[in-house]
Amino acid sequence: MSNGNTNGLPTWDLSDLYDGVDDSRLDTDLNSMVDQAAKFEEKYKSRIASADVTAGLLANALNDYEILMTAQYKPGSYANLLFSTDTADARRGALLQRTREIGSAAATHLIFFDLEIGKIPQATFDRIIDDPQLAPYRHYLEHERALAAHHLSETEEKILEETANIRGRAFGRLFAEITARQTFRMDDKDLTQSELLVHFYNPNRETRKAAAAALTDTLKQDAHVLTFIFNTLLHEKQILDGLRRHSSPEAARHLDNEVDEAVVNTVSDVCVDNYDITADYYHLKRQLLGLDELTHYDRYAPLLGDRGNIPFDEAQGIVMDAFGRFSPQLAEITEPFFSQRWIDAELRAGKRGGAYCAGVTPDLHPYVFMNYTGKPRDVMTLAHELGHGIHDVLASKQNLLNYHPVLPLAETASTFGEMLVFDQLQSTLESSEERLALLCGKIEDIFATVFRQIAMYRFEQEAHRLRREKGEQTTEAYCELWQRMMQEMFGDSLTLGEDHQWWWLYIPHVFQLSFYVYAYAFGELLVLSLYAQYQRDGESFVPRYFDLLSAGCSATPSQLVANMGIDIASPAFWQGGCDLIREKVEQAKALIETRK
Repeated sequence: MSNGNTNGLPTWDLSDLYDGVDDSRLDTDLNSMVDQAAKFEEKYKSRIASADVTAGLLANALNDYEILMTAQYKPGSYANLLFSTDTADARRGALLQRTREIGSAAATHLIFFDLEIGKIPQATFDRIIDDPQLAPYRHYLEHERALAAHHLSETEEKILEETANIRGRAFGRLFAEITARQTFRMDDKDLTQSELLVHFYNPNRETRKAAAAALTDTLKQDAHVLTFIFNTLLHEKQILDGLRRHSSPEAARHLDNEVDEAVVNTVSDVCVDNYDITADYYHLKRQLLGLDELTHYDRYAPLLGDRGNIPFDEAQGIVMDAFGRFSPQLAEITEPFFSQRWIDAELRAGKRGGAYCAGVTPDLHPYVFMNYTGKPRDVMTLAHELGHGIHDVLASKQNLLNYHPVLPLAETASTFGEMLVFDQLQSTLESSEERLALLCGKIEDIFATVFRQIAMYRFEQEAHRLRREKGEQTTEAYCELWQRMMQEMFGDSLTLGEDHQWWWLYIPHVFQLSFYVYAYAFGELLVLSLYAQYQRDGESFVPRYFDLLSAGCSATPSQLVANMGIDIASPAFWQGGCDLIREKVEQAKALIETRK
């Protein structure tokens, strides 16, 4: 089957959703959303929050709600997928806005449902929750009742939903459009963000330095509007957190993630306590590169020069082989992503930077988005996003309400997929120089996923508190905070130059998904432990791993990983993950000794 692109990079086939912006089915689905939601409200409103509610009535309502939400996810997902591949297309932007506005209108008819679940008298809830009819929805119900403490009145919730598209969602979209349309002038060429960032991995130091300067120059040009967006989003969150009685800026994210604040604090504290691993490694890298000083544009300098372009077909083969060696079932799940065009990897103007995997609903397959530049790290990114897709496929046996894994576990399969590919590549290399280069690349990826994300999390914590305590801040204030938090990770091993202080301005997570980033560190450290189990147990590990992914969000993260023998409340567990990172640095030192 054609990949839809003449340059060898696949583009999406979204026809499993709709045939295009003008597809009549899209109009039909959008036009029916509000009516169907209103009918649900008419059928069930005031019947759930009752001492007389039965397990049968609640189960029927949940089943109808699931069917309704499944239909509503489809248009919105399609609009988001289209928009991310071309943010400059006005028709795609208009469709995205239309789906959001209709979605909000429909949601106003559904707000009552979660509110009433939270208001079921406790004695009644205790009486009906063990009924087998509610078994598929038990975790969802228990979580919704935990959220209920932060619900507002139905009228207030409706106002917030009806105004969402002219508040935070609007500013989030504006950030996406600005950053996707940015161009970066380098060597008399205008590059997209994805085309520019690949130069940070160039073996030529002057090229890396020029790329860093080009990134900073463009960010400075847009700094005023991006800072205004950031200040506005932080202030909106402050207001919403106050209305919902959240104790801290992070509390809402912890509640959504079903992770205790103490656990997240433990992860953060343990990582900060192990920043010396990063410093130790970069002292080593400076020696390997023969430099007197490392700076921000040297972090990702390759040790063996620049490997030639890796064609996408070759990357596909590497990933499929690595996944197949772990389990033929894993390769079987992965194959349709390629043959059925569930991947969009082409570089083009207007396309968002970065990468993601979008799981839609259990009855629809997921989609992988990336910008493939042909570098080894892109092979890892491909494995990472396909890991997300595999997680979604395995979790599709769950109902919609238990389908999407919460963020701390959402990075499990993706990071595990990267480890499989890394392990295979390492086993195929014969020279110690090549193994060292690959190992150092992996160490740097782990640092970016663990320690850098925790540094970003701490930046967010301080930025939100600064905004709340001292009001709207200048770009320079956030720049100083960013620089301080990121420099702490490197100690005296690497100096972040003045250009680097502006780079918070292109990080989408801190603008669009507050406090998302600690999930990356959580997932990486968890996977290091799981991968160590796999190396010890071999094939017997595979079914347990598949069971973990297949569970979706049908239980809390702590409950799901407890089945793997893991206690996420234990500081020793997270320290164990950091110890495994330290071991990789020691492996790099040992490889260096073999070269002498």
